Amino acid sequence: MSDLLDEQHAQVGLALLIANPALGAAKVFDGAVPNQVPPAPPLPLPYVIVYTVVSWTRDGIGTALNGTQVTVTTTWNCHCVGETAASARAMAMLVRSSLLNVRPVIAGRNCGPIKLTDDPQAPQRDETTGRLVMDESATYGFVSTG
Repeated sequence: MSDLLDEQHAQVGLALLIANPALGAAKVFDGAVPNQVPPAPPLPLPYVIVYTVVSWTRDGIGTALNGTQVTVTTTWNCHCVGETAASARAMAMLVRSSLLNVRPVIAGRNCGPIKLTDDPQAPQRDETTGRLVMDESATYGFVSTG
C-alpha cells in the first residue's frame, strides 16, 4: 500500500497554480493537454502544462542517522503556452506569482520555500500541432524533510 507522500508533493504545486483565479483548472494540465476529438475546436490558449518529478535524495544529504532517506525534492517543469511570445510570458508570470517563495504545507513534513531552480527559457515556436504556439518553460522546486 502506498502512503501517497509522492502524490501529495506533486499535487501541492498543481493546487497552487489552480488556486490562482487567472489560471484555474481550465488552464493548468498535469503532464498533457486533454485530447480534443474532431470536430471539437483546438484547446483554447493560453495554458500551462506541468511535468512533475518527485525524488528521494540518495546517500548522504537527506539521510537520517538511522540510514533512512527522509528528504524529498519536488520539481515542476512548467510549459507556458500561448498564441504569441507575449502571451506565453504572461502565463509564465502567473505561474511565477503562484509558486515562487511559497512554503508548501504537507502534514508531517518540514517544507522549504518554492524556488526557481532553472532559468526560464525564452519562448520557442512550435507548429507541430498545425497551428503556431509559443512555449516558455521554467522549473520550480522545493525540498521537504520529515
